[in-house]
Amino acid sequence: MTHSQALILDKEILQFIKNYQDKDTAPDAAFQALALKIFEYQFANNLLYARFCRLEGKMPGKISNWKEIPAMPAAGFKELILRSFPAKRVVKIFKTSGTTAERRAPSTTKASADVSSRFSRGTHWFDTMKLYEASILPPFRKYLFPDGNAEKLDYFFLMNSPKDAPESSLSHMMGLVNRSFAKGRGCFYFKKGEPRYETLLKNLSASKRKAILLSTAFSLKGFLEFLKAQKVTLKLAPGSRLMETGGFKGRTKEISKKKLIGECTQRLGIPASHCVSEYGMTELSSQFYDTTLWSQYQKTKQKLCKAGPAWIRAVVIDPRSGREATPGRRGLLRFFDLANRGSVMAVQTEDMGRRVGAGFELLGRAKGSEIRGCSLNYEEFLAG
Repeated sequence: MTHSQALILDKEILQFIKNYQDKDTAPDAAFQALALKIFEYQFANNLLYARFCRLEGKMPGKISNWKEIPAMPAAGFKELILRSFPAKRVVKIFKTSGTTAERRAPSTTKASADVSSRFSRGTHWFDTMKLYEASILPPFRKYLFPDGNAEKLDYFFLMNSPKDAPESSLSHMMGLVNRSFAKGRGCFYFKKGEPRYETLLKNLSASKRKAILLSTAFSLKGFLEFLKAQKVTLKLAPGSRLMETGGFKGRTKEISKKKLIGECTQRLGIPASHCVSEYGMTELSSQFYDTTLWSQYQKTKQKLCKAGPAWIRAVVIDPRSGREATPGRRGLLRFFDLANRGSVMAVQTEDMGRRVGAGFELLGRAKGSEIRGCSLNYEEFLAG
């Protein structure tokens, strides 16, 4: 496909996002039609992904269901250049924060120019930010502000600003949230990679309005420990809330989510109902959120889960068979993100989950044996 054809496809994706931004889901036929178009585009424009698909025996015209689209393991974003457009059109890259042991990419690959020779961080390439940014705001507003108060709170970002971390997808996302909802008045409380807990405490204490604190789990834990050491307990205005993300990524000070939220309630006065965990990946353009706060305002009795917008779908995969797990059974999470037009739409994660209603329950990281069960073709692909 030419660049003009990619632009036409982007318009279709943006229209899809607009059509279903306020919906819990989209008709399967509409999602499938667009997913198959994106698959055809990526197969034609990403040689490495096309080779992987051939190894899977799945090609455009040979599949009829979006669930059949081959999912690239998230590790591929570390080991390969998964870009569905020419290098001259790159406008932005995001890199994962975690590192893994460095590996040498296979020297025998037929497309060696598109394989990283040395790597440790996953990289997501973009030729436009329109799809990425259009995908962020609707679900953020829906699950963090079901009461419609997005513009009526003070924003406190316990993370790096986009300027200080230009390769961080989370920082870019929060910069967009700051511009769109806080009108640029939010503050970032990391400077030169270090948290500014004292300044955050001072500003939170001075805030007279409802507040929203947006933080990674690890930084939030550090701030709560700081408050405890200072023997300080805050009582933020009723309606204040928390967005927590990122987990602990293997850090030694990991604690349970329940305990973290309990300490947040105790030290900040934010009830558990207003503590919302976000689930996102550098390799994706769309995010999922706890339905905790949304369910309270909807007065629904549905089981709490992580839910996302209509343009991304989660499938739970049985690692032993590589097929979709039966309802209620745990498996590996696989995502199909229509906003990922410039890279790879279908991504196989290393996270375990269980289907809950239209969303999923996150169950932690998979074991090596479980990951291997879903990656035999990928390992063969790397070796060839």
